[in-house]
Amino acid sequence: MTEPQRRPKQTIKGARAEFKGSQSYSSPPEEVFPMLCPVREYEYIPPWECDIVYLKRGFAEQGGVFTTHFPGDGDHKDVWVISRHDTNRSIEFVRVSGLRSMIYRIELQGTQTGGTVVNWEQIITGLTEEGNRHVEALTQSDFTAMLAQMQEWLQSYLDTGEAVTSK
Repeated sequence: MTEPQRRPKQTIKGARAEFKGSQSYSSPPEEVFPMLCPVREYEYIPPWECDIVYLKRGFAEQGGVFTTHFPGDGDHKDVWVISRHDTNRSIEFVRVSGLRSMIYRIELQGTQTGGTVVNWEQIITGLTEEGNRHVEALTQSDFTAMLAQMQEWLQSYLDTGEAVTSK
């Protein structure tokens, strides 16, 4: 007698949202890329907080793990894994909580004038009904605004060597 084929349960269909955006910096990729690091973000993002779980060399590297808990996330802590790290070219983070999973793909390209264009892709998938509602409420304009704020903070830091103290 043939056993029934086992299949995964699908108790919930995850909602998905995908956003893209870009930033332009006057600094070269060698100056921008190192700042895309959970440790270095303390230097220029005023509200940034994280707990490092594992970074062998102390800075962003493939396989690095850290956690965050931002206001608005409720009781959910996010676990971040650096799934790709190609120095001065690209970095990818996989971020998971009890609500949703996220992938951040970040590609850097040098410009002819010595600056950098940073292209972002964010893919979010709900893991629960509550997570689906969260994902469905997200908008491209919110993602674009977040990128603009990050660009303002980072460009100011690259220009002056000091973090913006407000916002």
